[in-house]
Amino acid sequence: MIKLTVEGIDYEFDDQRMLVSEAREIKTLTGLTVPKLFAGVEEGDGDAIAALVFLAKKRAGEALRFSELDSLNLADVDLEVAPDHDEAVAQAAQDAQHAAGAPAQQVAADPMPPSASGTTPTDGTGDTSLPSPTGSNTTPTTSAV
Repeated sequence: MIKLTVEGIDYEFDDQRMLVSEAREIKTLTGLTVPKLFAGVEEGDGDAIAALVFLAKKRAGEALRFSELDSLNLADVDLEVAPDHDEAVAQAAQDAQHAAGAPAQQVAADPMPPSASGTTPTDGTGDTSLPSPTGSNTTPTTSAV
């Protein structure tokens, strides 16, 4: 999600959603493909920023021509890329660990917690499985095609 403030008016632009008609219109107006549009926004390209503002305003229901943005002062556009939901959740978890004095490391959740005996339940091939004391020393075979 990209939050834009354009001349004092706030807009939100869902950058995870792009209609073919929107992409086609931006390419016709600016020559920018969708990846180049977002790269251009990051680089501060005037056409890319104007295109993003144009799409945000259109999505908000405003009727305008792209050429109306020619007089837009880029200094009157504030952009903020909001983290996606998964990133926000991960960051909140790290912040909570840090606040609680836990080491600041990424901890992967184990979907199968250990049982009381210290072994991990398996997928139904047996009651429990014990970790292998050594790794496999066999190399995988490859075939030329």
